[in-house]
Parts: sequence; structure tokens; C-alpha cells
Amino acid sequence: MYHIKKDKRCVKSADAIVAALEQLLEQKGFMEITVSDIQRASGVGRSTFYRLFDTIDDVVTLVMDKTFEEILCYYERFSFKDFTVHWLETVIASSNRLMNIMGSGRSDLIVRSFRRNLQNALVAEAEESLKDAYYNFAAFAGTCTSVIATWDELGRKESIEELADIILISLNIDQITGSGSLAVGR
Repeated sequence: MYHIKKDKRCVKSADAIVAALEQLLEQKGFMEITVSDIQRASGVGRSTFYRLFDTIDDVVTLVMDKTFEEILCYYERFSFKDFTVHWLETVIASSNRLMNIMGSGRSDLIVRSFRRNLQNALVAEAEESLKDAYYNFAAFAGTCTSVIATWDELGRKESIEELADIILISLNIDQITGSGSLAVGR
């Protein structure tokens, strides 16, 4: 869990840690990165790191939470397919760090963050039971992440629109309507 207070020093330190992790992800695999690496690259002390984050996973969670919060701002404005395309565009734009994390076997961090943010943003719209909505959110988050990983493994040949269609077909969402589509189980 991350613990970032709204004070300028905490935010500045957290930003330096995030930037250091992103820089390190360009140089080596996620599982090879240590807190000491992040500390050296960020210039932030070890005690500050642990005051803001419990683990390196929490730094990734913060980055993913910010990314998904931004993506979900668009959910109500788009059809479900357009939302899926927007999600893919945003995630793929940050593909180096994302692919590094997924390639390390830690796609669970991405899925968990996306699912949690999706649940928080959309659970009020769910007409079915909360339990069913959570399963639908988990299925969407897992499918999106798996499709991106497979797309990367197969040489990134399909367009983003084709990936969105693959996701929607995989989830058996045949009528792409408005923002409530994900909440309705099939």
C-alpha cells in the first residue's frame, strides 16, 4: 500500500521514486530492481521510501492507479468499444514499463489496479448484485491485460481497434452500447 500525504515534500519524493522506477524499467527487468536501486536513482532516502511505500509493488500500483483513474474519466463519455479503445491506447502508450512488468510475471499488479479502479468508478451503476459486478470487472481487467500480453508476444500486428474487438468478443459483449455495458453480465 502506498501512503502519500498531500504535502509538497511527500508528493515530490513520490514523484522522484516513480520517475526512478520508470527509468530503471528501461534498463532492466522489474524483478531485478531493488529498493536500493530506486533510492540511488531517485535521490530519496530509504526511510522516505518506506514511509511512502511498503514495497516496490506499491510504486507500480500508484502508477497504475493514476493511469487508470485518468482512463476511467472517459468511461461515461464513450461507448463501451470506444472506452476499450481509449484504455488500450493509454496502456500501450506506456508499453515499455507495462510490458516489462507483464514480462516479469507480475501482470497481477496491473489487473488488480485496473479492477479496483473500475469497481470504484462504476459500481454505483451496476444493476446486478455487487458480487456479479466484481466478477465482470475482474474478467474485463484480466482479459484486457492478457490480450495486450498476447499481442506483444505475437509481434503487435493488430490495430488497437482490432484488439478492442478481440476483447469484446472474448467477453461475449455483442451489443456495444453505452457506459453500462460492463456492469451487465452475459
